[in-house]
Amino acid sequence: MSHRDVIVEQFTRQAVPFSNAPGVRDEEALRLLVEWSGAGPADTVLDVACGPGIVVGAFARVARHVTGIDITPAMIERARELTREQGLTNVTLQVGDVVSLPYPDASLSLVTSRFAVHHLPDPRAVLAETGEARRGPSRPPPIG
Repeated sequence: MSHRDVIVEQFTRQAVPFSNAPGVRDEEALRLLVEWSGAGPADTVLDVACGPGIVVGAFARVARHVTGIDITPAMIERARELTREQGLTNVTLQVGDVVSLPYPDASLSLVTSRFAVHHLPDPRAVLAETGEARRGPSRPPPIG
């Protein structure tokens, strides 16, 4: 079984319990995350490995648009349920691999991830990918 298969299998079972865990839903922690990020009404935010969309919902209260991506379809379905319950309309949720993001370079103003990096087989690759989606590909400094 591949790493991806293990993640999908495990988090399919955990979608609802994880989304109801007090530590995950802690409003003060979510408030601090959003506040410290500096997110505001002009921002387009991506939550990498968004799980049940708890962080997506917190950012959607202040940002122009928030996208959540996760490899586990059950997590995205749970995120859709929760954002619908909150009446959030500035959210996009999609199943996808965070190593190959389907967003144009420099299309996001802020990228976040919570409770996920330790599940990634190659965190550096994901950080590089999210960096490009946020600011565009790295370019060498001009000569001279």
